[in-house]
Amino acid sequence: MTVPSLAALLLDAAERLEGTAGVPTGQGTDLYLDDVLFASLAADAAEFRLREAVGAAALRTPNVAASDRGAGWVRFAPRHLDGHARDRALAWLESAWRRADAELAGLADEDDGGEEDEDDPADLEDGED
Repeated sequence: MTVPSLAALLLDAAERLEGTAGVPTGQGTDLYLDDVLFASLAADAAEFRLREAVGAAALRTPNVAASDRGAGWVRFAPRHLDGHARDRALAWLESAWRRADAELAGLADEDDGGEEDEDDPADLEDGED
């Protein structure tokens, strides 16, 4: 069995993320949801735009570093694309896509999870405490 490259694995997964468009670059492929760039793929590395908490956790895992793209971006360059590396890459791809989707829907600020604040009185309907 041939192990696909990181980029091939993620491009295949991106096809199943609604509204995702891949744009070829000189180094690989950038992934967009509408006009929001959420991932960038090369043969042996991927960069993801993650929510702050997810990105902070990602930075504590092997083969991950802050990306030169700026805040919220991490670069994942696994030495071996084993099961754990594949799982992390796929999870971060979907997380980045979800962040872009929430941003487009106006449900989330840059690093907000898009969830309502249970203590915010504006979220309560009439008659609720």
